Amino acid sequence: MHDIKEFYILGLPIETEIGQCNFIKVKDYPDISVLMSHILITKQHIINIYSEYPDKKSELEYIKSNSLFKIIKGSIDVLPVYEYIFDFLFKDTNVFYKVTEETFDYYRYLILNMNGIKEEIINPNPEIQKWIEKSKRYKASLQEPIYFEDMVSSVVGYNGLSYNDINEMTLYQLTVTFQRIAKIKNYDTNTLFSTVSTEKINVEQWFGHIDLFKEENHGVLKEDFDKKSNNLFH
Repeated sequence: MHDIKEFYILGLPIETEIGQCNFIKVKDYPDISVLMSHILITKQHIINIYSEYPDKKSELEYIKSNSLFKIIKGSIDVLPVYEYIFDFLFKDTNVFYKVTEETFDYYRYLILNMNGIKEEIINPNPEIQKWIEKSKRYKASLQEPIYFEDMVSSVVGYNGLSYNDINEMTLYQLTVTFQRIAKIKNYDTNTLFSTVSTEKINVEQWFGHIDLFKEENHGVLKEDFDKKSNNLFH
């Protein structure tokens, strides 16, 4: 299958120049989830970490002057992780060595996108990043957290599937299906309230597009932020 996001829901392997890239299935996620966190690490993540240590100036300069690809290739800790993930997803050995510096970003983002994983953008300005983190914590405090177990059990309960059925789904399919269920339930609830409420209620269509890659706005209104800040950050 060609690399078209609209068709990711089908779970078919993506054709690339180095072979077919497969989606991660739910049953494989427990074993590979920790390793996948390494794919999320950006160059700015590494810069921020090393910037906290005054005795790591030489390492910091090396990181700043090289690409993430070169940093990974020179790391005895991270390189094996990339090797394993690429071998696992492409069902081939040593396939990571077919990746070049020019194609690295494409394959890294391909793996993230195919599994519904959105990269966290780190602002190079530490002060701005600090406020972004505060904004994230504030917004998280307004919502009940959703865990992997919650997603799986919701899809099972709503669709009448077995847990073995879920194991054969891809992570992408599980995430989109869970969000579709949420859209349907919101539509039903809002439709019901719109029939009895005197206020106009915006009813979002249950079949509306689900964009797993939509960029989140971390800005908040000052008055909203001030209401929560004393409890959260002091």
